[in-house]
Amino acid sequence: MIIDTPDSAFRLCGRTQGGRVLELQVQPPGSNAAPVAIWSRRFTDDAGCDALLTAVSEREIDIVFLGRLTMMFGGRALDEIADALVAAAAARREKERETEARRARDHLTVNLYAREGKHGRHLLELQRRSSSDADWSVRYDRAVERDRLCDWLRWQKDRFLQFLDHAAEHGDESLARMLINEMFVTERRVKKEGRGAGGMRPLRMWRGD
Repeated sequence: MIIDTPDSAFRLCGRTQGGRVLELQVQPPGSNAAPVAIWSRRFTDDAGCDALLTAVSEREIDIVFLGRLTMMFGGRALDEIADALVAAAAARREKERETEARRARDHLTVNLYAREGKHGRHLLELQRRSSSDADWSVRYDRAVERDRLCDWLRWQKDRFLQFLDHAAEHGDESLARMLINEMFVTERRVKKEGRGAGGMRPLRMWRGD
């Protein structure tokens, strides 16, 4: 790979030689003389090499400036610039990895919400942290019906992902029926044990035990 500028004496050449090597070469325009390397650096990986190549190819740094700087102050000056570009590129990659890891965690984190919908409807929803919309929702005409299911469902957090998988495969209504059936089983058990709160929300005081 060669990066140069028309009418410029300088060009940046990339090659593979036991690793990635970049050379900054000088050759006066119109000269038949062989280019002369005024700076060279071997990079341990493609990422470090590409950081400098990208900066030059995208005109973030002017190759003429690099050439004149090197000829005036020696290769150490360009080494410092390369070090800074490599470090900045590594920091960006690390930030991207952290962002992607956070997105993956958020996608696997599901929260339960009891909300008020339009037209007086009362909603119970499961929503991934990575999404602004609910992944599953059930609607009730009365808040007490929603809260009755919520009393049971809020203690099933370790199963929320499983519930969403079920909804994705079988539909929201199928999941709603499954959850309500499990709620009824738990209500009967808790009542039989004499621990039910009574009324329309027998699991109101239940703690998932």
